[in-house]
Amino acid sequence: MPGKQPTARRFSVGQMEGEKTRYDYLNVVLFALTEWAIFTCVFAVAGAWPAPDVNEGYYLAKARHSVNPEWCGNDFFLNSEDAHGLFFLILGPLAASATLSTAAWVGRWAGWLALAVGFRHAVVQLFPSFLHRFFAITVFSLAARYTTMAGEWMIGGCEAKVFAWALVLAACGEGVRGRWAYAWLLSGAATAFHPLVGGWMMISIGFAAFIQSMERKGKTDWLNIRALSCVIAGLVLAFYGVWPAMRMSIGVAAGVREQAAATYVVDRLPHHLLPGSFQESLVTRHLLTVIFCGVLYTTLPYGSRRQRGLLLVLAAVLISVSGFVISLCESIAPYFVYSFLRFYWFRLADGLVPLGLCVLLTHFLFLTQSIRLGELLHSRRGCLIALILCLFGYDSVLQSRHWPLLTDAFHPRSDKLVESVSWNEVCQWVQEETPPVACFLTPRGAASFLWRAERSEVVAWKNVPQDPISIVEWRDRIIDCFSYDGTIKNLARSTCSLGVARLNRIANTYNADFIIAPVKSFNAMPRQPQFMYRNKHYVVIKIPVDNPIE
Repeated sequence: MPGKQPTARRFSVGQMEGEKTRYDYLNVVLFALTEWAIFTCVFAVAGAWPAPDVNEGYYLAKARHSVNPEWCGNDFFLNSEDAHGLFFLILGPLAASATLSTAAWVGRWAGWLALAVGFRHAVVQLFPSFLHRFFAITVFSLAARYTTMAGEWMIGGCEAKVFAWALVLAACGEGVRGRWAYAWLLSGAATAFHPLVGGWMMISIGFAAFIQSMERKGKTDWLNIRALSCVIAGLVLAFYGVWPAMRMSIGVAAGVREQAAATYVVDRLPHHLLPGSFQESLVTRHLLTVIFCGVLYTTLPYGSRRQRGLLLVLAAVLISVSGFVISLCESIAPYFVYSFLRFYWFRLADGLVPLGLCVLLTHFLFLTQSIRLGELLHSRRGCLIALILCLFGYDSVLQSRHWPLLTDAFHPRSDKLVESVSWNEVCQWVQEETPPVACFLTPRGAASFLWRAERSEVVAWKNVPQDPISIVEWRDRIIDCFSYDGTIKNLARSTCSLGVARLNRIANTYNADFIIAPVKSFNAMPRQPQFMYRNKHYVVIKIPVDNPIE
């Protein structure tokens, strides 16, 4: 009897469809990963400045200190209250175990990747192809850096708000889909990272969801178990971020809170918070961008998804308008106005208006007419698209001048007010030759002393605390260490310029052991004390200085 012949393996229709589904899913995942990588590089093009960047010395020094309180343990700023606990919880162990530069670069790439994921989620339902999304991100990258009014940025160094902005972009994507509960949840997570970035977004989502429910005659999907769970979870996450900031003011006298608000808004951060101090050119560019968005909107057909996203942009603009209206009362009730303006009313619009612009412009150029790609390239719209892409390319070439891998000619933006090379040298000497517990008086423009020297300092203009009591003390220290006349408007570059007697008194008051002074201030002293170190631009002096002569 002949043996049984082998039979060919058979696949059912269901198995074949399952294999095809898995293959398609794998392709989708690989394409998304590739797109994230490309978008991350787009953000890195503009953000890859030498470390430390503008706020990295602030955030990463705080992050390291939160894990290791003995590091610069007697520094006034580092011992003030923390307002970004989630960021410190995540980045603190890295900042404490690696160099701050390593922590910065790891955090930067993580932040740029998070922004890339958030941006793609925001626009993937609006644009059907990678070409459209790539054009949109080039417009967004340019607009996010050149159309802001109050100096807000999201493409840059490693700090808490970068991750909050990434979650805000993802929340916009959920809003585009009409899933407001999920958008609320993501905004709650953004608030956990940064109370103001995420908090304003939660208000905007509430506004947009309310408007949409009115259009649907009160019908809403918020009243189901899943949606309510998201809403509650979003509130819990938001509370995690907001509570530390709220706790700072509990039990603080009203007069101290008012003085702190005035210091924060008027003395330290008017370029972000006080509309009367904004640069006219920045305000003009921002308003023109908003108007241009309005013009583009009128030329486009109705689209429900796009409409939902633009509601969030509109809410952000209305928040900015509210901030302007509040500022008009400054002459009538200044402290009342400052207590409101300290919440960065113009920040959300600075971030979402560029998003609205890139969405509207991409729709206008690519999707308002049924036109093939070949025809588009030879049309007037094609010329405009090419012009914008060339502008992005030109800007990328300009940005490449500060990429650390290509050049060392550019210095960190945090060192823009000091002589960077000499400042790095003197900080290196301080780190190697002085005790770890030493405390320093530093030049007023210095922003990276904690980062470079790893020693405590009495006060730094850049490192303003967040809690009212410490803000008032920060102002007192600035006036003591730098003011000629007791005001914050007339400040010296160095405490040396105020005389030896005052230098000794300040050193005794704040337990300072050394001063780093610009050579010009040192040379102007009536009797030059012995210095411990000197380079082209800075000297280190042990204090108190003996035998002052005034």
